[in-house]
Amino acid sequence: MKRKFAFAASLFIFTPAQAEAPVVDLIGYRAVYEITFESSDANSGIIGAEGRYVFDVDDACEGYATNERFVVRLARAEDPIVQDYRLTAFEAADGAQYRFTRIIELNGNAGQKASGELVVDAEKKSAHVDYAEAEDQSYDKAVLTPVAHIRELLNTAKTGGDRHAAMIFDGDVDSPIFYAVTRIMPADAGAGAEGDAKGSLTDLARWKIDTVYYPPETGDEGEGAVPKFLFEAVLFENGVLTDLRLDYVDFALKATLSDLEIRPSDC
Repeated sequence: MKRKFAFAASLFIFTPAQAEAPVVDLIGYRAVYEITFESSDANSGIIGAEGRYVFDVDDACEGYATNERFVVRLARAEDPIVQDYRLTAFEAADGAQYRFTRIIELNGNAGQKASGELVVDAEKKSAHVDYAEAEDQSYDKAVLTPVAHIRELLNTAKTGGDRHAAMIFDGDVDSPIFYAVTRIMPADAGAGAEGDAKGSLTDLARWKIDTVYYPPETGDEGEGAVPKFLFEAVLFENGVLTDLRLDYVDFALKATLSDLEIRPSDC
């Protein structure tokens, strides 16, 4: 069975920003997370996990350049599985263009590779992706790219909203989009600061987020919709995420911040 461990995440039906929404400028940073096992269903066969996730984003003025590496070793009653996920992408500042290459290797062997360019039309009513390895795809609704999604969540949080729903572009050739519903909740002043040795997050506003990813055809969480993935984290006002919980339905992992480097913008 193919498994994706991307956050994407990671991390849409277009949800317009509210009238007085503040401008959200995300910082450039490099975050390292340690992956640990949390729980699993008896039928999953997973009995443990360890790994590391590195997320690196640069504010390139006209957009955001991101690099991700997620390596996890899943212990099983049978042979373990080692998955190595890599993503390199550039996203335009307005979210209208997204160029990406994502590679998944299993136990050192080539798995899935997908690369291409996603373009969202100016009215944000549709989107089209040109794949290098597969047939192109078009969507009759706009989708949010990863950084655009974070900005939308922050806009919603800063204007007092507690819910955000959107269609999210993942990039996978077989399952490129998900319908994501996020609850946004207040977080205590010290929440999510573990691993921030330099105190870069100390005085920042933060929220707890809880996102459920559904197949796109389920739309507005219709009755009987079955989630494909669940994601929890503490989201800071500058876009940094900490205290990640990744729930793949039949097992769950934790990603704990161990190192954070903030980069000042030259823009």
